[in-house]
Amino acid sequence: MTHLIRRLLKMAAVVADPVLSPVAGPRILIYHQVGGGSARQMDVTPEVFRAHVAWLAEHARVIPFEQAVEGGHGETLEVAITFDDGYVDVYEHAFPLLRDLQMPFTLFLTTEPVETGTPLYPDGLPLRWEQVEEMVASGLVTIGAHTHRHVDLRPLAPDQVESELAASDELIEQRLGIRPRHFAYPWGYWSEGADGVVRRRYETAVLGRPGPVGPGTDRHRIPRIPVQAADGRVFFGPRVRGGLSLEDRVRALVSGYRGP
Repeated sequence: MTHLIRRLLKMAAVVADPVLSPVAGPRILIYHQVGGGSARQMDVTPEVFRAHVAWLAEHARVIPFEQAVEGGHGETLEVAITFDDGYVDVYEHAFPLLRDLQMPFTLFLTTEPVETGTPLYPDGLPLRWEQVEEMVASGLVTIGAHTHRHVDLRPLAPDQVESELAASDELIEQRLGIRPRHFAYPWGYWSEGADGVVRRRYETAVLGRPGPVGPGTDRHRIPRIPVQAADGRVFFGPRVRGGLSLEDRVRALVSGYRGP
């Protein structure tokens, strides 16, 4: 029944997209795991991911995140790929394919799991620093920050936010020699209390809800389109083209999130 309801909601969202929230400009996609073996919607199979990449190769131009946030150029459908958290399956399944096709992507890294080897989820094994180094050395991967412990920033005071982000940034700089310039809010939940700290530390910040990206987009409230396992092959194209905004609104209503 859950599968049927989800499919019906996706079908309704395809119809509603042109009315509710037409996506103009580049699309920024969120992935998490590829072949992690969990049952979570954030975990797509390697076969489905290959189908997604094949669709992008045929119908779009994959561009770097930094170019996408500027609003893109031309009439060709432009897409930026991002991954959140930092799971080892991204290195094992996604990176080799994207490297072979020379498709850039951004990895928003949660640093505590990478540093300690402790999974963020029981079946979400983290990357190792040497794997991250190898991906960065390819010239295709940009590293962004995603906090140290993957905590919800909304209940934290500004000094607690500062401490959480500083721990992340310092580890990334120590291990990779990179000072992250881009940030992803955990779960895509924007925080009014964290906003000032985030703006001071990073050039951009991304959220977890679909929407247009253009020259007028707030560079610290950049929308992204979440890709789900249930999108499969059928709904991926509509997801990229339109965002399936209705589905996201329903999900936000259920979760209680009322932010941007």
